[in-house]
Amino acid sequence: MISHLITFVLGAFTGAAGKYLADKYTDKRRSKEKETGKRKIFLNLAEKMPDVIKEMQEDLSKPECMVIREFYLLPNDRVLFNSGGERCLFYYEDQHENLTHKIKLLENNGFVEDVTHTNTPKYRMTEEFVDCVIKAKIKSKKVKL
Repeated sequence: MISHLITFVLGAFTGAAGKYLADKYTDKRRSKEKETGKRKIFLNLAEKMPDVIKEMQEDLSKPECMVIREFYLLPNDRVLFNSGGERCLFYYEDQHENLTHKIKLLENNGFVEDVTHTNTPKYRMTEEFVDCVIKAKIKSKKVKL
């Protein structure tokens, strides 16, 4: 009787441990697949806008901008804009062809979020996107991670 009880408890423990480990490693695999998928999407989009990604990379590499995640789209650098004292980045439509459409592509793929609350388009970058931008290697319109 006791041997049956011990066998049952050991079997239950083994089954629970097996399920736990299987779930744990399945979650890790899915997370890695998702990350790989997002990186492929980033590379695809970055090759459509290497100049924008390069400028963002340069901005995010500056010590004073390393934690800034929000940016505004403005027609050109002659437009005066008061951001209310908050630090943010600016990208200019006259410096990048179809900039608004390129940012919309990033938004559609979950890399930036539209947080506009005035007439001036404002976006917030995701940490995943910032990580990809910083790690991107851009050479003659080709982008690699």
